[in-house]
Amino acid sequence: MKMNERAVSEAIGFVLILGIVISGIGLVTLYGYPVLIKEQSNTDVKNMERAMIVIQNDMKSLCYKNVPYKETSLQVSGGTLEVVNSTSYGGLINVSTGTESLNYSVGALIYRSDRGTEVITLENGAVMTRQEGSTGSAMLAEPRWFYDAPTGTFVIYIMNITTDDLMAKSGMGAVRMSLENVDTQVRTSPAAVTVTYTTDGDNNLSVAWDNYLTGISPSGTFPLTGVSKLVIKEYRIKIYDI
Repeated sequence: MKMNERAVSEAIGFVLILGIVISGIGLVTLYGYPVLIKEQSNTDVKNMERAMIVIQNDMKSLCYKNVPYKETSLQVSGGTLEVVNSTSYGGLINVSTGTESLNYSVGALIYRSDRGTEVITLENGAVMTRQEGSTGSAMLAEPRWFYDAPTGTFVIYIMNITTDDLMAKSGMGAVRMSLENVDTQVRTSPAAVTVTYTTDGDNNLSVAWDNYLTGISPSGTFPLTGVSKLVIKEYRIKIYDI
Protein backbone atom coordinates (compact mmCIF):
# COMPACT_ATOMS: atom_id res chain seq x y z
CA MET A 1 0.00 0.00 0.00
CA LYS A 2 1.48 3.32 -1.06
CA MET A 3 1.49 6.11 1.62
CA ASN A 4 0.32 9.66 0.81
CA GLU A 5 3.36 11.93 1.47
CA ARG A 6 1.75 15.26 0.56
CA ALA A 7 1.16 16.23 4.24
CA VAL A 8 4.76 15.40 5.09
CA SER A 9 5.99 17.71 2.32
CA GLU A 10 3.81 20.58 3.59
CA ALA A 11 5.09 20.05 7.16
CA ILE A 12 8.71 20.13 6.00
CA GLY A 13 8.04 23.28 3.99
CA PHE A 14 6.41 24.96 6.97
CA VAL A 15 9.34 24.05 9.22
CA LEU A 16 11.82 25.40 6.67
CA ILE A 17 9.92 28.68 6.26
CA LEU A 18 9.57 29.05 10.03
CA GLY A 19 13.28 28.42 10.43
CA ILE A 20 14.11 31.07 7.84
CA VAL A 21 11.80 33.60 9.57
CA ILE A 22 13.29 32.89 13.00
CA SER A 23 16.83 33.12 11.60
CA GLY A 24 15.96 36.47 9.99
CA ILE A 25 14.55 37.82 13.25
CA GLY A 26 17.66 36.60 15.06
CA LEU A 27 19.98 38.31 12.58
CA VAL A 28 18.04 41.57 12.79
CA THR A 29 18.11 41.41 16.59
CA LEU A 30 21.81 40.56 16.68
CA TYR A 31 23.06 43.09 14.13
CA GLY A 32 20.25 45.54 13.47
CA TYR A 33 19.06 46.41 16.97
CA PRO A 34 22.44 47.75 18.21
CA VAL A 35 22.62 49.91 15.07
CA LEU A 36 19.13 51.27 15.73
CA ILE A 37 20.06 52.07 19.34
CA LYS A 38 23.25 53.79 18.18
CA GLU A 39 21.35 55.85 15.62
CA GLN A 40 18.78 56.87 18.24
CA SER A 41 21.58 57.87 20.61
CA ASN A 42 23.24 59.92 17.85
CA THR A 43 19.93 61.65 17.11
CA ASP A 44 19.42 62.50 20.79
CA VAL A 45 22.95 63.90 21.05
CA LYS A 46 22.55 66.01 17.90
CA ASN A 47 19.27 67.39 19.21
CA MET A 48 20.92 68.33 22.50
CA GLU A 49 23.83 69.98 20.69
CA ARG A 50 21.33 72.19 18.88
CA ALA A 51 19.40 72.84 22.11
CA MET A 52 22.61 73.89 23.91
CA ILE A 53 23.45 76.31 21.12
CA VAL A 54 19.95 77.79 21.43
CA ILE A 55 20.49 78.27 25.18
CA GLN A 56 23.91 79.78 24.44
CA ASN A 57 22.26 82.32 22.13
CA ASP A 58 19.69 83.12 24.82
CA MET A 59 22.51 83.79 27.27
CA LYS A 60 24.13 86.10 24.72
CA SER A 61 20.81 87.96 24.45
CA LEU A 62 20.77 88.40 28.23
CA CYS A 63 24.35 89.63 28.34
CA TYR A 64 24.79 91.66 25.17
CA LYS A 65 21.29 92.83 24.24
CA ASN A 66 19.98 93.87 27.67
CA VAL A 67 17.15 91.34 27.56
CA PRO A 68 16.08 90.89 31.21
CA TYR A 69 14.60 87.37 31.01
CA LYS A 70 14.71 84.38 28.67
CA GLU A 71 12.82 81.10 28.60
CA THR A 72 13.68 78.22 26.28
CA SER A 73 11.60 75.07 25.80
CA LEU A 74 13.54 71.91 25.02
CA GLN A 75 13.25 68.14 24.83
CA VAL A 76 15.89 66.24 26.82
CA SER A 77 15.94 62.75 25.29
CA GLY A 78 18.24 59.81 25.93
CA GLY A 79 20.01 61.42 28.85
CA THR A 80 19.92 63.98 31.66
CA LEU A 81 20.53 67.72 31.67
CA GLU A 82 21.84 69.21 34.90
CA VAL A 83 22.68 72.72 36.05
CA VAL A 84 25.73 73.13 38.30
CA ASN A 85 26.14 76.28 40.36
CA SER A 86 29.40 78.17 39.91
CA THR A 87 30.19 77.70 43.61
CA SER A 88 29.93 73.91 43.22
CA TYR A 89 31.62 73.60 39.84
CA GLY A 90 35.35 73.04 39.51
CA GLY A 91 35.77 74.90 36.23
CA LEU A 92 37.77 78.07 36.82
CA ILE A 93 39.23 80.81 34.62
CA ASN A 94 42.24 82.72 35.89
CA VAL A 95 43.32 86.01 34.32
CA SER A 96 46.75 87.24 35.31
CA THR A 97 48.13 90.67 34.36
CA GLY A 98 51.54 90.25 35.90
CA THR A 99 50.66 92.43 38.91
CA GLU A 100 47.40 90.71 39.90
CA SER A 101 45.61 87.41 39.51
CA LEU A 102 41.83 87.23 39.06
CA ASN A 103 39.85 84.00 39.45
CA TYR A 104 36.38 83.47 37.99
CA SER A 105 34.07 80.54 38.68
CA VAL A 106 31.69 79.83 35.83
CA GLY A 107 29.19 77.02 36.50
CA ALA A 108 27.77 74.87 33.70
CA LEU A 109 24.85 73.13 32.04
CA ILE A 110 25.81 69.51 31.38
CA TYR A 111 24.03 66.84 29.31
CA ARG A 112 25.06 63.20 29.74
CA SER A 113 23.77 60.52 27.39
CA ASP A 114 22.20 57.40 28.90
CA ARG A 115 22.79 55.30 25.78
CA GLY A 116 26.35 56.38 25.00
CA THR A 117 29.39 58.18 26.37
CA GLU A 118 28.70 61.63 24.94
CA VAL A 119 28.79 64.65 27.27
CA ILE A 120 27.74 68.12 26.08
CA THR A 121 28.56 71.16 28.21
CA LEU A 122 27.59 74.80 28.08
CA GLU A 123 30.29 76.58 30.08
CA ASN A 124 31.19 80.27 30.08
CA GLY A 125 29.38 80.90 26.80
CA ALA A 126 30.97 77.95 24.98
CA VAL A 127 29.29 74.70 23.92
CA MET A 128 31.68 71.76 24.10
CA THR A 129 31.53 68.01 23.58
CA ARG A 130 33.60 65.14 24.90
CA GLN A 131 33.44 61.41 25.56
CA GLU A 132 33.01 60.16 29.13
CA GLY A 133 36.31 58.88 30.46
CA SER A 134 38.33 60.61 27.73
CA THR A 135 40.67 63.58 28.08
CA GLY A 136 39.82 64.94 24.63
CA SER A 137 37.18 67.61 24.01
CA ALA A 138 36.12 70.01 21.28
CA MET A 139 34.17 73.26 20.96
CA LEU A 140 30.94 73.20 19.01
CA ALA A 141 30.24 76.92 19.51
CA GLU A 142 32.82 79.42 20.75
CA PRO A 143 32.40 82.15 23.38
CA ARG A 144 32.52 85.81 22.41
CA TRP A 145 36.09 86.65 23.41
CA PHE A 146 38.29 88.61 21.05
CA TYR A 147 41.70 90.22 20.74
CA ASP A 148 42.09 93.22 18.43
CA ALA A 149 45.76 93.30 17.49
CA PRO A 150 45.83 96.82 15.87
CA THR A 151 44.50 98.49 19.03
CA GLY A 152 45.87 95.94 21.50
CA THR A 153 42.44 95.45 23.07
CA PHE A 154 41.67 92.10 24.71
CA VAL A 155 38.05 91.52 25.77
CA ILE A 156 37.09 88.62 28.04
CA TYR A 157 33.49 87.73 28.83
CA ILE A 158 32.75 85.66 31.92
CA MET A 159 29.32 84.01 32.29
CA ASN A 160 28.75 83.06 35.90
CA ILE A 161 25.87 80.57 36.23
CA THR A 162 24.09 80.51 39.58
CA THR A 163 21.14 78.49 40.90
CA ASP A 164 19.44 78.10 44.24
CA ASP A 165 19.53 74.30 44.05
CA LEU A 166 21.14 71.55 41.99
CA MET A 167 18.82 70.88 39.03
CA ALA A 168 18.48 67.89 36.71
CA LYS A 169 15.96 67.17 33.97
CA SER A 170 14.88 64.49 31.48
CA GLY A 171 12.01 64.82 29.03
CA MET A 172 10.20 68.02 28.19
CA GLY A 173 11.20 71.15 30.09
CA ALA A 174 12.10 74.81 29.90
CA VAL A 175 15.24 76.69 30.89
CA ARG A 176 14.26 79.93 32.67
CA MET A 177 16.99 82.45 33.37
CA SER A 178 17.67 86.12 33.97
CA LEU A 179 20.63 88.48 34.16
CA GLU A 180 21.28 89.34 37.81
CA ASN A 181 24.36 91.52 37.68
CA VAL A 182 27.17 92.83 35.44
CA ASP A 183 30.65 93.72 36.62
CA THR A 184 33.21 95.39 34.34
CA GLN A 185 36.91 95.71 35.02
CA VAL A 186 39.35 97.58 32.79
CA ARG A 187 43.12 97.39 32.97
CA THR A 188 45.34 99.64 30.83
CA SER A 189 48.85 98.72 29.72
CA PRO A 190 49.17 95.41 31.64
CA ALA A 191 52.63 93.89 31.57
CA ALA A 192 51.26 90.71 29.96
CA VAL A 193 47.99 88.84 30.05
CA THR A 194 47.84 85.14 30.84
CA VAL A 195 44.56 83.20 30.76
CA THR A 196 44.60 79.82 32.49
CA TYR A 197 41.71 77.37 32.49
CA THR A 198 41.30 74.93 35.38
CA THR A 199 39.02 72.04 34.51
CA ASP A 200 36.33 70.49 36.67
CA GLY A 201 37.42 67.12 38.01
CA ASP A 202 34.32 65.33 36.67
CA ASN A 203 34.13 67.20 33.37
CA ASN A 204 37.51 67.61 31.67
CA LEU A 205 37.29 70.28 28.96
CA SER A 206 40.88 71.51 29.09
CA VAL A 207 41.75 70.49 25.51
CA ALA A 208 38.87 72.48 24.03
CA TRP A 209 39.72 75.59 26.07
CA ASP A 210 43.47 75.33 25.39
CA ASN A 211 42.82 75.10 21.64
CA TYR A 212 40.47 78.06 21.76
CA LEU A 213 42.78 80.28 23.82
CA THR A 214 45.79 79.64 21.61
CA GLY A 215 43.57 80.27 18.59
CA ILE A 216 42.74 83.84 19.63
CA SER A 217 46.36 84.68 20.42
CA PRO A 218 48.33 86.01 17.41
CA SER A 219 51.40 84.13 18.57
CA GLY A 220 49.41 81.02 19.47
CA THR A 221 50.75 81.14 23.03
CA PHE A 222 50.17 82.83 26.36
CA PRO A 223 51.19 85.13 28.03
CA LEU A 224 49.76 87.57 25.52
CA THR A 225 52.03 90.58 25.11
CA GLY A 226 51.22 93.87 23.44
CA VAL A 227 47.90 94.30 25.23
CA SER A 228 47.23 97.98 25.79
CA LYS A 229 43.73 97.54 27.19
CA LEU A 230 42.20 94.56 28.99
CA VAL A 231 38.43 94.48 29.48
CA ILE A 232 36.82 91.80 31.67
CA LYS A 233 33.03 91.71 31.81
CA GLU A 234 31.47 89.27 34.26
CA TYR A 235 27.78 88.47 33.80
CA ARG A 236 25.92 86.77 36.63
CA ILE A 237 23.15 84.61 35.15
CA LYS A 238 20.60 82.98 37.42
CA ILE A 239 18.76 79.87 36.26
CA TYR A 240 15.44 79.43 38.03
CA ASP A 241 14.21 76.16 36.61
CA ILE A 242 14.71 73.52 33.93
